[in-house]
Order: sequence, then structure tokens, then C-alpha cells
Amino acid sequence: IAPSPIEKMYFTGSMLEKYEPCVDALQKLLDGEGEDEEAWNMFEAHFDKFLDFSWCSSWNGVKYDIVLYGVSGYTGYLTMEYLKRIALKRNPEKFTFAFAGRTVAKVQEMRDREFGGTEWEDTPIIQASYDDVVSILDLAKSAYVIINVAGPYSLAQGEVLIDACCHVGTHYCDVSGELPWTLRTMELHRNAKQGGALISPSSAVAGCWSDLLVYMSAKHVREKYNEELRRAIGYARGGGAGQGASGGTLASRNAMSAAPDEVRKKMADPFALGGFIPEFDRNGMKEVSIEQGTGRCTAKMRKEETDAVLSKVGKDPHTGVWRAPHVYAYFNTRITRRSNAMFADMENRPYGRQFNYQEFTMLPPEAAAMLDNAKLGGGGKGLGGPSVQGEKEALEAQGKYYKQGEGPPLEDLTDAWIANFVWAQSTSGKEFRAAFCGCDGYFETARCAVEFAMTARFDYDKLPHKGGVLTSVVAGQEWYFKRLVNSGLKWRLDGWLSEEELGPPGFEATSS
Repeated sequence: IAPSPIEKMYFTGSMLEKYEPCVDALQKLLDGEGEDEEAWNMFEAHFDKFLDFSWCSSWNGVKYDIVLYGVSGYTGYLTMEYLKRIALKRNPEKFTFAFAGRTVAKVQEMRDREFGGTEWEDTPIIQASYDDVVSILDLAKSAYVIINVAGPYSLAQGEVLIDACCHVGTHYCDVSGELPWTLRTMELHRNAKQGGALISPSSAVAGCWSDLLVYMSAKHVREKYNEELRRAIGYARGGGAGQGASGGTLASRNAMSAAPDEVRKKMADPFALGGFIPEFDRNGMKEVSIEQGTGRCTAKMRKEETDAVLSKVGKDPHTGVWRAPHVYAYFNTRITRRSNAMFADMENRPYGRQFNYQEFTMLPPEAAAMLDNAKLGGGGKGLGGPSVQGEKEALEAQGKYYKQGEGPPLEDLTDAWIANFVWAQSTSGKEFRAAFCGCDGYFETARCAVEFAMTARFDYDKLPHKGGVLTSVVAGQEWYFKRLVNSGLKWRLDGWLSEEELGPPGFEATSS
């Protein structure tokens, strides 16, 4: 087994040399040719401290329920706003928290701006940096759950923090929508299981909302009809003024666009995160492609799984909804396939053994009416979407472009909203619908991360899985769903929200 990120950085000769008492004890042991029992005892005592990191730790022994790491940027700002406006007022359990980052002065500036004059104005700040392995280990020891909002994740060494959490049994989540980062985190699944740490990248609207609605749909169909899901389709909508991409979002997309060919090849694989379901012929036999010369057989992919399906503008044949490509469809479909596979492997309870998930943008009523009047059929020409540079230029023209670490202030987003709708169909054709509607997408991402952290911290004893690199839905399941809706998120099961119901639920906590 290859050494983990922490092991690569920590278990080195140069690190051992910094622990002089251990080096001196080793030298004394060698001078006595290994026959001095007192030298052995001294060396073992010091080496045990080296192995458990205690010799170099500055940890003060205080452990917070939640520590937010990397909070000096825009997502950190919104996460602090969510704590202040919702979680600290509405969460059923009292909780302690601290902030952390590479540069204490930047974190302190954000803390003072957001919490100055409140009872939390002296919230502790922890200094930690990926290139200082000891500080990262101390950070992991300081929390029951860490929320990492220091993106773009593909450009950082965040595996060091995750591995530290695995070593000490601290739960972890982040708000990534980056497939390359998800693939990197999955390499630490064994460590997380051994350490009893729930590791959940993509505890955000991207990677969470649609998957959670599919989960609740599958749960309902299983309990009511004793059937599995055959397919589900997700639709994303939004509205309100002031919406635009933050600088960090554009930086993340740019990082993925500039990824090496090997990574880009994985990104183009609909089953990059697992969950492959082969095509079967009418006799129930798997269809395969046979490579000439070698005889190598490869199971054929079902047409409904291909990314090309997601790139069309047209009328959905199942629901009659006018749909168009959605920017996160290529991420969310892979996350949902992974959840389906994990539920199958870990609980023998998949969404469906022949399950397929697709995702689109739902066109607003006025656009749908125009297309209906034009009598356009389904399966129109696909849309490639703007490049990162093109999106940047468009946002600049609208006055909505922000540098990395920046974004629109919350006060400019009071009427912004996003919604997800899921239509699901069982193996016998029974239908089920579910929906979420929340505030601005970035604020909802903060909600997703904080409420997952609350789930991991306070519902851990109820959760079926006690460790591993899991999707947020596999880790949190119905307990995560309950916390999200109890926090004020609009929702509906066995139906969709009406046009009149669509709109932001508000940034302030209200009574349950």
C-alpha cells in the first residue's frame, strides 16, 4: 500500500531530525549496540511520541463541534452569514465553532466584519497550512467536523487535510463541484473507514440536491410499492436579479478546463465515479464489443447514459418539460450513479439495478410556450455553452464579474432563488415527483455544508455508515434531509412546487 499524503510529508528523515530527544535516544541505542535496556525504553518512549505526533503538537486540547477552514474568501463569507442568520438561531443543538485558515489576519478580518459586536466576536482562530503538516494535524484534532471552503480544490493539496482527519477520526466535508478533486479524495476511502471518519466532498447544491431528491424518491417508491426506480430526471431552475458566478467558481472551472489529458479523459467518462450498468439485449444477455485481434470484450454503455443526451434542447418525452443543458449535469449525474452503486454495494439497496439518471435546465414557462408555439420537436441541436473566458466577458459586460475570493454581497441577492425538480419512475411505471427551492445558489451551498456537518456531528450514532469517502447522501441519508428542510429550505415530496411557490425562503431564520 502506497504511503498516504500525511505519511509522505511527516514520516521523513528531516522531520525525525527535528525531534532531537528521539535522535539522541536512537544514537545512544546504537552506541550500546542494542543491548542497553534503558536506552531501548527511552527510544521507544520517544518514538511513540513521534508516531502519534504528540512531540510537535501545539494543540491546546480544545475540540470544537465545527471548524470552518479557508473562510477568508467568498464562500467563507456566505458560510459565516449562514451560521449567523440560520444555524446559530435554528439548529436544535447548541454547538461550538472556530475558524481556521492559512493567514490568521485575513480570517480575523472576515470574522470581525461578520461577528463584530455579537456574542461570537471572539470566535477562536486556528492557523493551519497545507505545507505545514503539524498545523494540519492539530487542526484535525481541534474539530469533530471540518468544513473546508478553501477552493479551487483541484489546485490545492487538500488531501493532506482529509488524511489528517482520517488519522484522528474527524469528519470532513467541502463544497467542491470538481470531478478531478472527487477522484483524488476517493483514494483515501480505506483510510477514512479505518479512522471512522465520514469524508464527504461536494456537500453543496452541486453534488447534493438532486441526489438527495432521488434518494427520497427511491425511499418512497420502495416503501409504498416495494419497487426500485428505473429512471429519474432532474431539472434545475432559478430566478431573481443579481445572480452571477463568483470568482472562485470561474477559477474552479478554469482549473478543470486546463487539466491534463488523463484527467480530462476521466472527466469525460460518465462512469468516472463508478455505477456502470451494461446494456442488455431482449434475451437478457449483456451486449459487448469485441476487439479484433485480442478478443477483449467490453460491455456496451446504454445510450441513455451518454453525455450526448445531456447536451440537447428539446421536450422531455417522459414529462413534457422543455429542457436545455445544465452546467452541473455532467457532475451531478456521476455523483448520483456513485450513490446508486454505493447503496447497492454497502446496503444491497440501490436506487435501482437498471437505474438511469439525467439532468437538465428547466426552461421557464415563457420560453417553453415560445418553443411549443414554434412546434419544435425534442432532441434539437446541442449547446456547447460558453467557455470560461466567454462567461467571464459576459459577466463583465453585466457588471457581475468578481475576482477569485469575491462575489455579490448577500444584500444584492434577496430575490435570487434556485430550485431542483426530480421526476422518478419505478420499474413498473409508477411516477413520483419531488422538489427543493432555496435562496441564491451560493447561500444554499453554505446551507448544504453546514447542515451536513451538523448531521455528522449530532446524528453520527444513527447513521448506517461510520466512515469512508462517501457522497453526502450515502453518508447522511434521511437525517441529512431532515436537517436541510428544518433549516428553512422549501420542499415537496410526491409533487412539485407550483410557480407561485417558487422564490427565496429568505436569509433569516423563522420559526419551524
